[in-house]
Amino acid sequence: MSDTIGSLIDKLFTVDMKMWNNQEFLYEARRMTFEEFQQKFTENEDKQKDLYESIKKCCDLNFQRNQLIDEIDETFISILSLISQDDDLDLSQLLQRKHKTY
Repeated sequence: MSDTIGSLIDKLFTVDMKMWNNQEFLYEARRMTFEEFQQKFTENEDKQKDLYESIKKCCDLNFQRNQLIDEIDETFISILSLISQDDDLDLSQLLQRKHKTY
């Protein structure tokens, strides 16, 4: 079963929150002068690794974010296409009920 718009937006929100949390580290580096940056990150290998991992994670999350945005756009286009092709379309056919297991 394909994702619903709601589940795609939920995934997008989750990725955005992870990205926002991860970028806090980058904003700290952004506020530094070059000399402060050098002192903090070039003299300490653990800090270098943290910065590298943060940059890498932000890139990966941004890629996921863009894929989800494209998928949401495609889903909207598919729904609008179905609606425009069939005047008698029962919109309830477009719903995907969730099965709760609690």
